[in-house]
Amino acid sequence: MSEKTREEIEVRVRRMTEEDAPAVNELVSQLGYSSDVGKTETAIRAVLGSEVGDAFVAEDPEGHVIGWAHVFMVPFIESGPNAELGGLVVDEKYRGSGAGRALVEHVEAWARERGALEVSLRTNIVRDGAHKFYKHLGYEVQKTQHKFRKPLGSGPARSAVPGRGGKTQGGKE
Repeated sequence: MSEKTREEIEVRVRRMTEEDAPAVNELVSQLGYSSDVGKTETAIRAVLGSEVGDAFVAEDPEGHVIGWAHVFMVPFIESGPNAELGGLVVDEKYRGSGAGRALVEHVEAWARERGALEVSLRTNIVRDGAHKFYKHLGYEVQKTQHKFRKPLGSGPARSAVPGRGGKTQGGKE
C-alpha cells in the first residue's frame, strides 16, 4: 500500500503477543518515542500479565502488524468504572485504512465486557490528526490539562500500601 493510498482494507484485530515486539517497537518509534525492542518486549509481557489491561494488534490481509492499542481499566473513586486507551498507533502508511477504527472498536468491546461506563484517552496537543480521528469516532474533548512526571529511579518497585508487599514510612508492613 503506498503512503498516499487511503482506501479501506480488510483488517484483523487480535490480542498482542510477545512475538509482536519488533513490529510494535517500530510503531512506537513512529510516535516519537525511543525504540528499544527489549524494553518493548518487557512492556508487552507486563501488559499481557496484568489483570486490568490488555493489548491488541491490527493486521493487514497479509498478516503484517500495522497498528496496536493498549487499554486498561481505571478504578477511579470519583467516577467509573472506566477504561483508558493507553496507547494507539497505526503505521503511517495505513492511516485512513480503517485499522485505527477497528482497534478502537475492539478496545470499546473489551471495556464493555468488563463493565466500563466509558473509555477515555489522552493525546498530545500537537497531534491534530489524532484529535480529528477520535472526534470522528464520537469522542469529545473533556478537558485540557498538564501531565506531570517524576522519575522514581531504577530500584525495585515496592508498594507503600500496607499489606501489599512493601513497607510504609514507619517500616511496618
